[in-house]
Amino acid sequence: MAESLIVLDPQADKSLQAQIREKIVQGILSGSIPAGHKMPSSRRMAEQLGVARNTVVLAYQQLVDDGFLATRERSGFYVSDAVQQQGIISHAEALPAGAGSEPDRAFWREHCNPVSVSRRALRVRPANWLQYPYPFVSNEYDPRLFPGAEWRECTRDIYTGREVAQWATLGGNEDDRQLVEQICTRLLPRRGIYVEPGQILLTSGLQQACYLLGQLLLGTGRTLGMVLPGCSETEEIFRRTGANLHALPQDGDGPIAGAALQGSDCWFLQPNAHNPTAVTTSLERRRKLLQLAHERGTVIIENDCEHEFCYHGSPLPPMKSLGGGESVIYLYQFPKVIDPGMQLAFAVAPKPVIQRLRALRYSLRERVPAINQRLLAKFIASGHLDAASFRITQQLRERWVALGEALMHHLPKLKVRRASCGTACWLELPESVSAEQLQKQAEQQGLLLELPREHNALRIGYAAIEADRIEAGVAILARLINGEVSQTEETLETASGRRLRAADLQAEFPGAVLLGTNALGESYRVQVMADGTMLGYARNDVDVDETDTGRWWLDGDMWVRQWRNWSYGRKASFHVVIDGHLIKWFGESGQLIDTGILARED
Repeated sequence: MAESLIVLDPQADKSLQAQIREKIVQGILSGSIPAGHKMPSSRRMAEQLGVARNTVVLAYQQLVDDGFLATRERSGFYVSDAVQQQGIISHAEALPAGAGSEPDRAFWREHCNPVSVSRRALRVRPANWLQYPYPFVSNEYDPRLFPGAEWRECTRDIYTGREVAQWATLGGNEDDRQLVEQICTRLLPRRGIYVEPGQILLTSGLQQACYLLGQLLLGTGRTLGMVLPGCSETEEIFRRTGANLHALPQDGDGPIAGAALQGSDCWFLQPNAHNPTAVTTSLERRRKLLQLAHERGTVIIENDCEHEFCYHGSPLPPMKSLGGGESVIYLYQFPKVIDPGMQLAFAVAPKPVIQRLRALRYSLRERVPAINQRLLAKFIASGHLDAASFRITQQLRERWVALGEALMHHLPKLKVRRASCGTACWLELPESVSAEQLQKQAEQQGLLLELPREHNALRIGYAAIEADRIEAGVAILARLINGEVSQTEETLETASGRRLRAADLQAEFPGAVLLGTNALGESYRVQVMADGTMLGYARNDVDVDETDTGRWWLDGDMWVRQWRNWSYGRKASFHVVIDGHLIKWFGESGQLIDTGILARED
């Protein structure tokens, strides 16, 4: 009986010995292997499973040590009678087949209160999303970035007798002092925030922090201002407080400090990288918002997500650290790639606010497990958080750069918003392209994409996909988008303006200056020299200058250019049409590739 319940997987992460033990334990606890049952001999079990006899012997011996099996002299191994004393219900004592197997829906409908949750909040990506060739998903990470060895080291340390005596005796509503101390002395000062331990509250993720603040600050008749669309889970939490959500307008510098803010009792802001639009609030705008909040007596809830993942220089200071930050409640959640199982967050606020939030948390009876708190405290104190953040930032920067280059090369006409931090960018689609239809077509070709609500756009994550796979995925996405756009866009044959032939190109291009803005919103300037060389200059989204050199030549009536670094250093050929000062670039098939301005040096 026992051997028929065991199916081993040689490709599994667990050893064969561990698999044998686990299957036998499952059979015993489910009643499939009853108490007192004699187990097959180690030799017979090994032959049945196709493993070494010693593997079965070691598995049996561990089961004896754990109390699941017992040995009888000259008789073998038996399921321990103590198992029956644990109150395990065997199959024979269970309900007959069909009895109560399908509950009456009407019965439960009468006894359950109605629950209203937005459909988008319930949507989930495929369970096997990581197995897709091109998982452009947000809020997920490549498992290879996870610092597993460092966590194993810290786990061993916190299970010493002295450590256990400290964290296992925490009160029901206490926070681990070591973790709070690490947050006060290591994390927050780097962000320019200096507080006392009594101004910090640990929560089970950002969602719990938002729920507690919603219960404390909001309610029926109150209004919360936030940029919409926002994170669907956060919106759902705040809506359930009974508060009205007021949409705040924003531009490329963040929420607009105007009349729209005056109708809200509280603001929920994501100045570092708004989810999902990837807008970073400028330093000047942050100060204006703080000034307006001070004048109106408004509370600001600041979600400083992914602060450490910055790919150009240093991140902007949180609003909590600036002048007027006294009215800001600061929220931070440790990145999922650092602690995927914990999802631990904390709030920083004045002591009276923290005291009330702590009382609300106690009423929920839901505190961060003490062992998780001490484990994270040890991880930070050992320097592992700093080392992991630096290493992960370097790898994410490679993907951030790769995605930007791929979008500029394959989708130069579309508008992309890419913050200098975070793990996703925002891609606006043409009106002729349906985002939902595009998502379905892309998934059929191995691309997983995410759709923001109420916008014809895509949110493209890059933390779960390898850098060397990004361009291939974007190339597929470009073919899908261009296939839809080409049906409504002008072509080489229908373009307005004057098409430049070889003689025209040779006469007009030497000494010309090409101006424009690329897909990432970066302004560029290209000087075309008479000797066949090019000088390129671009200013990116964080005001960092980039330069490159290249060469150009003619191939019949087509203008050909090749940069040293830009556009992957690949050769590209174009048909050129001039319409006034507007220059239009068409590919070899006659499809519109990009537009710019043709100027000349004075």
